[in-house]
Order: sequence, then C-alpha cells, then structure tokens
Amino acid sequence: MDIETVGRALAKARRAGRKLGEYPCATPDMGEALAIQAAMVAAMGAPVVGWKVGLTSLRAQEICGVDAPLAGPVFEGSVWESGAEIALFEGDLGILEAEIGLRMRTDLAPRDAPYERAEVLAAVGEVLPVFEWVNKRLPGGIREVAEWLAADGVINRGLICGAGQKFDPGRDVAGERVTVRRDGVAVTEGVGANAMGGADAVITWLANDLSARGVGLHKGDVVATGLICDVAHAVPGVRFEAGFTSLGPVAVTVAE
Repeated sequence: MDIETVGRALAKARRAGRKLGEYPCATPDMGEALAIQAAMVAAMGAPVVGWKVGLTSLRAQEICGVDAPLAGPVFEGSVWESGAEIALFEGDLGILEAEIGLRMRTDLAPRDAPYERAEVLAAVGEVLPVFEWVNKRLPGGIREVAEWLAADGVINRGLICGAGQKFDPGRDVAGERVTVRRDGVAVTEGVGANAMGGADAVITWLANDLSARGVGLHKGDVVATGLICDVAHAVPGVRFEAGFTSLGPVAVTVAE
C-alpha cells in the first residue's frame, strides 16, 4: 500500500467533487487510515480550518466496530455561511446533520500530557449552530468501515455555520435542543447530549486525539461536534433549517 498515492487520490476526488470508481487499495488498518488522511491533507493544497467529529454515539461505534469517535479535517472553501445555496454533486450523499459547533479562541498545541476538560473549554471562543454536509470520495453509500471513514476525512463535504455566540464553559450544551425543518415542516429533533453526552466532552476528546496525532487545534478552527438528531437528505430546490433552543438557526438551500 502506497500511503501517499492513496492520499493524493482522495484529495483529487475531493477537489473535483466526485467519487472514485473503486477503492484505491485494500482496506487499511486504523494506523494506515490515519496516515492516508494526513497524506490527503498534505495533497489538498488548502488550509485546514476546522474538524468534524463522527461516531459520537455508542450505537454508531458498535456498527463500525470501534470504541471511540473519529475526526476528519474541514478545508478552506468548504465552510459556508447560513443561508447559502449549495448544489449537489453527481453521486453526492447529500446528507445534512444538525450539530453544535465550537470555534477555537486559542491554539491547543500537541503535547505529551493529556488536556483536561477545563483547559480545553477555556480555549473555546464561540458556540454556534451548524449543518454538516456529509459526502464521501469512496464507492457506495453511507455505510462504510471505520478505517475508510478515517482515511476519507470522516466523509465530510463541509460545514454550514450560523451566527456564533460567546462560549461560556458553564453553558448547558448537553441540554441544547434542535428541530430540523424541511421547507418549514419539522422532520426531526434532538438534544445535545446525543453526541457523546455533550459538545464539551466531544471537544475534549478531539483536543487529545489531535494532540496524540501531532496535529493540534488552532485559533479560529470550527469544530462540528457530532450528530444530535436524525439526518436529513438534501433535495434540489428545498430549504433546510435547524432551529436551536438558544443558539438560533442555521439554514441551507439545495440548488435546483
């Protein structure tokens, strides 16, 4: 397996907005998968401006055969403001996930000692409503083994971000509720605790995962902290809005 070649293939497909016709190699182990992700990042030619965290529920982890979440990079040019109109690619999964977002106020650099929750939350500057647009560069549908999920950046296309609010470490992010509407009609709802017990736990896990990888979090990074309700499926000409209890709305229209 040539890690660099696989990473370049995934980066080329991501830039082009297309799927690969076949898997670029045999299924990697998780160490190889994370190395492929790093090679993909290096080949993208665009800065990493955020992260998505997936598999934040025990059920999702059981399905994929892992015992922890997975994190993948979000690139410059793949973050849109609320109200954006976005077109589906050919073969795009077009899955929309309402999530609680966090934006970093300061860096959390890689280090040997693990980060404590209080340290991580002190480095967070804003909390915001987010839609993650899920898509993959690999063949097939949403079901995928964890190793390929990791290699493909945990199959994100990008993030749609609503207005941010100053983050208070004492804020009840676990109790934050959301209702997703399709052209004004409610289709699903959920609560922040559905993602690993709350966004505070997710960001703490991410800080330590990236530190162990020698990557770290950076000032300005936006983190999508995981699905907290059922997914919605993008349909051309339809507007989707996620209305949060205190965070407010985030919306996206799928171009016709």
